[in-house]
Amino acid sequence: MASSGWFSMSVHALALLAQSQEGYSSSFIASSVNTHAVFLRRVLKRLVEVGFIQTREGRDGGYRLAKPPEGILLSDVYKALEMDRALAPSPAEPNPMCPVGSGMPVVFDAIAVEAEQAILKTLQQYTVADVAKGAISAGTLSM
Repeated sequence: MASSGWFSMSVHALALLAQSQEGYSSSFIASSVNTHAVFLRRVLKRLVEVGFIQTREGRDGGYRLAKPPEGILLSDVYKALEMDRALAPSPAEPNPMCPVGSGMPVVFDAIAVEAEQAILKTLQQYTVADVAKGAISAGTLSM
């Protein structure tokens, strides 16, 4: 399972790759994300495995989108990364002798499932192309 940091880095990398037919090196993508290229390559590897990006080996190697950015829903990226639940249960085992503790796992799990469904519903409304366009617009406003 991936953490939410992986999701945001993945969306960032995909939005950047949407700007170029030829693609970019992992170093270039890492500089945009502002993370170490070695770490980012793990994120990019997962995006290759699930078919969102392609990689080219060699001196002119790099990464590029495997499909048009308009066809990549953020919900699909989220699901492909096998994200941890947005609301993780407590690492402590609730006390089964306590009236609240005994029912807490069931109630919290139901809320977590509902929250996850809401996240996916929202993410289904956006594509990588939407993010790229929005990021460029927001970036030019802040300059």
